[in-house]
Amino acid sequence: MAERNFNFKDTLLLEWGDTILDRLKTDLEEFVSFDSKLNAAFITDLEQKISLAYKEGGDDVNVAQLQQKTEAVDIAMQDCRTYFKRLKYWVLDAFPGKKAIQKQFGIGKFRNISGSQTKMIQYMEGITDTINEHRATLEAVGTPVDLLNQSTALSRALRTANKEQEQKKGTRTVDTAARVEQLNELYAILQKVNAAADNVFEEQPTKRELYRSPGRNGTPVIIDEEE
Repeated sequence: MAERNFNFKDTLLLEWGDTILDRLKTDLEEFVSFDSKLNAAFITDLEQKISLAYKEGGDDVNVAQLQQKTEAVDIAMQDCRTYFKRLKYWVLDAFPGKKAIQKQFGIGKFRNISGSQTKMIQYMEGITDTINEHRATLEAVGTPVDLLNQSTALSRALRTANKEQEQKKGTRTVDTAARVEQLNELYAILQKVNAAADNVFEEQPTKRELYRSPGRNGTPVIIDEEE
């Protein structure tokens, strides 16, 4: 994954960009005299890049969306646990003392299953076949038909929630990498202006300070331009 080329917060980078924009508009003539590329078109492009970075809002949106997907998985997992608890009652009623059949339904090993999304998906995928294999006996002791038929829908819901969560994790990784590249590009542009200012205002140290990059706490730092 791409790494940031700057050692301060993203918000400080954007604030620095806004400051540079305002200074450039005021000092445009002096910068153009030094480097003709640092002109009005350059300012417009820089302004668009900063606005876009603000608009995308960092990782907060992705985090919120991933949290929603995770909550959906948690709900689906709990629904499956509740389903097992209800089914277990009827399995024990239908097959008292028959440990092999009980084990087919997950009795005795469900605690290990219930803590893992992958294991729960595998369990729910297989439980429908197990129910159908023993349906007649289960129905004979009064097991609600709706309960016996519910496993397919619960399995599908859990698989869908899990898939969407995994997809969002991947999307977040891609989005984060793209944003880091975008911020690094913006940082490089601002550093170019910073380097230009070192020449444009070499006889005006007070004005030169206005273009310096922020440190970790937001205060400008003095860096040798050769570094």
